[in-house]
Amino acid sequence: MDCKEVDSVLFLFFDGEMDDETLTPFKDHVGRCGNCAKQVDYTRKLLLIVRERTIRCTAPDSLRHRILTHLPHRRSSAPGPH
Repeated sequence: MDCKEVDSVLFLFFDGEMDDETLTPFKDHVGRCGNCAKQVDYTRKLLLIVRERTIRCTAPDSLRHRILTHLPHRRSSAPGPH
């Protein structure tokens, strides 16, 4: 794996979606490459900051109902007022 490949799969790593065939070469390269190790560390810190400062909110029930009733696979099971 090279630096360009590491960059292209970086968020798969942080999302826990990287398969074993990719994870081993990813970790090997990051362990050898100072620039990629810095990029991984920077991205980890950035994601922590974003997660800490993200405001969690929910849509009003009426909006959720309208959205869910327009999804083809959910029309008959949409929760909320009818």
